[in-house]
Amino acid sequence: MKKVTLQMIADRLGVSKALISKALSNDPTVNEGTRETIWKTAEEMGYRFKSSHKAIKEPKLRNIAVLMPRAYLDDMEYWGKVIRGIDKELENNGFSMIMSSIDISLPPKEGLPNSIYEKKIDGAIVMGQLPDSYIKALVAHNVPLVMVDADFYNPSFDHVLANNFLGAYLATGKLLEAGHRKLAFVGDADTTWSFRERERGFEEAIRYFNATSDEKAEYVTINGIGVTGKGMYTSEELDANLHKYIVADKEPITAMFCANDLCAVESLKRLNNWKVSCPDDVSIVGFDNLTITELMSPRLTTVSVPKAVIGLRAVQMLLKRIENPLHFPELVLISTQLVERGSVRVIK
Repeated sequence: MKKVTLQMIADRLGVSKALISKALSNDPTVNEGTRETIWKTAEEMGYRFKSSHKAIKEPKLRNIAVLMPRAYLDDMEYWGKVIRGIDKELENNGFSMIMSSIDISLPPKEGLPNSIYEKKIDGAIVMGQLPDSYIKALVAHNVPLVMVDADFYNPSFDHVLANNFLGAYLATGKLLEAGHRKLAFVGDADTTWSFRERERGFEEAIRYFNATSDEKAEYVTINGIGVTGKGMYTSEELDANLHKYIVADKEPITAMFCANDLCAVESLKRLNNWKVSCPDDVSIVGFDNLTITELMSPRLTTVSVPKAVIGLRAVQMLLKRIENPLHFPELVLISTQLVERGSVRVIK
């Protein structure tokens, strides 16, 4: 293989050989953005770095910002456990956490905490559905990032989330195994990436069953409930669809896979008002394994998400990113587990 030289890198980028040499020596007179572009190009071309030229950054402040929409403060059982995982791993590594909830109705200049603009942090963990404009603002300020269950589609960022697809696939498979052939997915899948992945797993489980079985299953989608950066919401569409497919239908659905546990709770409230029994009339499975699932009647079958582990892995990824800004971005999926309780009936 032909040896890659500084001149070859310079020719690729249309700059001087001297600038390439300075950038690869981490000369502070070279703009950080330019330096990172040169390092990345050199790596892609197969340039052989000297050991003294490693792009290593030592954290200066040992502070990490944790950013999330303010509405998530109303759902601290889920996000609170993620934060505890973050806090513990930061403490283990000698870092402190600067927690900031963000009013997403404000522009980034007003909504982002002063710690970003005053450069009081070494990096940031972005949780959930912050607007794209906030992510772009963080990038503009050269803040190393890790996304946690976010809706920002960009392969240049590290991202950690639960394996929503496989969790939904296995949960739906359990409903099919129990004999259910008329199913429903409950939730507005277009509101968040995690919901879309759960819908995809639900649909794939049914597709595979139909392709490999003599029996055929069918499904409907029940819209009218979802989650955004402003929190959970319900609409009249949820009531109308539940009534249509469960109460009014002569051949009603017998099983519902809900996009999260709160979707299951809201659905069960309405079904109880219409004297529809779970699991006798309809079986229900949720996702997330919130504490409320064990207090419901019946106790809810759901998919457990290891929330603290997600926080821990986010910290590990961010510290790696801070140490080496040119480390190849990663997507980490944390395994989920089906927790079987009393909300699923076996059809004989």
